[in-house]
Amino acid sequence: MRSLALLPALLLTGCASSPWVVKEKLDPMTDKSSCSVTLGSDLARGFIKSQGGIHYYPFFSKGETGAVFGVHNDYNIPVGNVQIRVDSNEMIELSTQETPLRYAPKLHSTDLSYIKNNDQIDKEALKKSMDTMMNDVHKISSPYTAVEGAKAEMIIDQIKTGSVLKMRVLGLAVNTAGSTVGEHKIDKTLIDALAKCGI
Repeated sequence: MRSLALLPALLLTGCASSPWVVKEKLDPMTDKSSCSVTLGSDLARGFIKSQGGIHYYPFFSKGETGAVFGVHNDYNIPVGNVQIRVDSNEMIELSTQETPLRYAPKLHSTDLSYIKNNDQIDKEALKKSMDTMMNDVHKISSPYTAVEGAKAEMIIDQIKTGSVLKMRVLGLAVNTAGSTVGEHKIDKTLIDALAKCGI
């Protein structure tokens, strides 16, 4: 079984023939809309997957909370921390701890009913501590590592005026020596796709 520690050494892909694809969604239950931009169609990524290895892709999204930038893979395995750099700008690290909970595989609900008769335990503090711990576990387990808010906006602004996006997946342990760096060309198809999403 492949250890998660080997994730940093797995392949990052920047296939020039794969266009940036816009995906618009409308939640049938809430009528809330969202829009995302990913590298390559499902068919193109399926072909890349057939070549072997684990491939990581940048993605952009816009919904109720604003813009999101992140990195994901097609195998639903944890991504871990990621470093990115646009042209000669300073490197930016995306941490699993920054990943919005909606990208976590499953949210946890803490049940403390089994200690309801113990007055010596601060149940509220314990529940808060356990919820925080489990949320962190879910973020680490996510096949997405992403940021939103001001940090996402800063990255997207750099991308809009840049020419090359570099990515290095560190995984769940900081091991830059064993990490590969993938490059994605920033071209008009990406800028147009972002504009279509209102990003």
